[in-house]
Amino acid sequence: MSKKRRNRHKKEGQEPQFDFDEAKELTVGQAIRKNEEVEAGVLPEDSILDKYVKQHRDEIEADKFATRQYKKEELVETQSLDDLIQEMREAVEESEASSEEVPSSEDILPPLPLDDEEQGLDPLLLEDENPTEMTEEVEEEQNLSRLEQEDSEKKSKKGFVLTALALVSVIICVSAYYVYRQVNRSTKEIQTSQSTTNTQAEVEEFNNLYDAFYTDSNKTALKNSQFDKLSQLKTLLDKLEGSREHTLAKSKYDSLATQIKAIQDVNAQFEKPAIVDGVLDTNAKAKSDAKFTDIKTGNTELDKVLDKAISLGKSQQTSTSSSSSSETSSSSTSQTSSNTTSETSPSSSNAASNETRSSRSKVNMGLSSAGVAVQRSASRVAYNQSAIDDSNNSAWDFADGVLEQILATSRSRGYITGDQYILERVNIVNSNGYYNLYKPDGTYLFTLNCKTGYFVGNGAGHADDLDY
Repeated sequence: MSKKRRNRHKKEGQEPQFDFDEAKELTVGQAIRKNEEVEAGVLPEDSILDKYVKQHRDEIEADKFATRQYKKEELVETQSLDDLIQEMREAVEESEASSEEVPSSEDILPPLPLDDEEQGLDPLLLEDENPTEMTEEVEEEQNLSRLEQEDSEKKSKKGFVLTALALVSVIICVSAYYVYRQVNRSTKEIQTSQSTTNTQAEVEEFNNLYDAFYTDSNKTALKNSQFDKLSQLKTLLDKLEGSREHTLAKSKYDSLATQIKAIQDVNAQFEKPAIVDGVLDTNAKAKSDAKFTDIKTGNTELDKVLDKAISLGKSQQTSTSSSSSSETSSSSTSQTSSNTTSETSPSSSNAASNETRSSRSKVNMGLSSAGVAVQRSASRVAYNQSAIDDSNNSAWDFADGVLEQILATSRSRGYITGDQYILERVNIVNSNGYYNLYKPDGTYLFTLNCKTGYFVGNGAGHADDLDY
């Protein structure tokens, strides 16, 4: 027997002792547990595994003995050393877990006494027992477990490092993208600001030139001297293409271009411009081949001036035509008189009457009132049928240019268009003939004095009395 084994038997042969002073400091449960350890031969320097082996020696030796006895008989229920070690490990873990709790007196069972058969096996078990080998196997298992744990920790650390690196990469990418966005946004804001500044300057330049075309802030009259600068305004308009201000600027340009063309078209029908800076020149003479048509621009004030100019030109054409007819008639009358050698006084009187009717027949009475519901009841002068029947009375003769001027004014104000009107005799008062002017549908406009050219209607604010 080796020295180590003899020492062990010597120690085991010694009677276990439990210090009384130490027991006083323990609880009942701890004292019982300590007593069991002392009886099992547990020493203070023993590890948890040594304590377990000493306290459960009987079960371990019984298991080993049963394994050796029944291995040769090839029993199905043979337990391998690995299983035994696994069970021992589980038992150790349970023991550690239970050691953290203070056992109660009810949980502690007294050790069962060994029967004779089991006592007889002790020497055999002790001789064949090799605790050193078992310890090495357990340590090997523990080392493997430790290596696995270390490997797992390394993998965990490696995974953590990789995850951290991935997070850092993501943060770097996000930061770079954020910086890119900020720089890009700042660049766009700068460009937008510059573009806005440039656009505002171009809009201001356009508006300044546009305003210069008008004579007043209300933009009712145009300066003829600015007409040639319309192309410059078009250039400024093109610069605003694509901006929000382009739509408004284009509407201004289109309206201005329409007004300028209307003025130029009307002025082209006169020997000199009839409309200058929004004012009608009544001394302007229409060309012999002038063709006048109604024009509307959308500018109310300008449209009124255009109507006056057109009416003036048409009245001049009518007057010229009337003068030509009058000259032709006078020439024919003179020729007839020269061929007549003798006439009685009544014949001379009839000839004068005929001449008077011929002169009055040249008055442009407009449209016929036949079939039209003329508003005669609205007349400012009462109808006098006897005076109307006195058609040869010189009171009905218009003074030179009176009718033409009245018709031109009516056209310029939009009362009538061209020769679309009805002119009727009403009465003779103080040797002055009075006529009523109606629209083609019979609507009353005003009553006029063919000698003085004075006319007045029923509108509010007009004179209550005529000029007689």
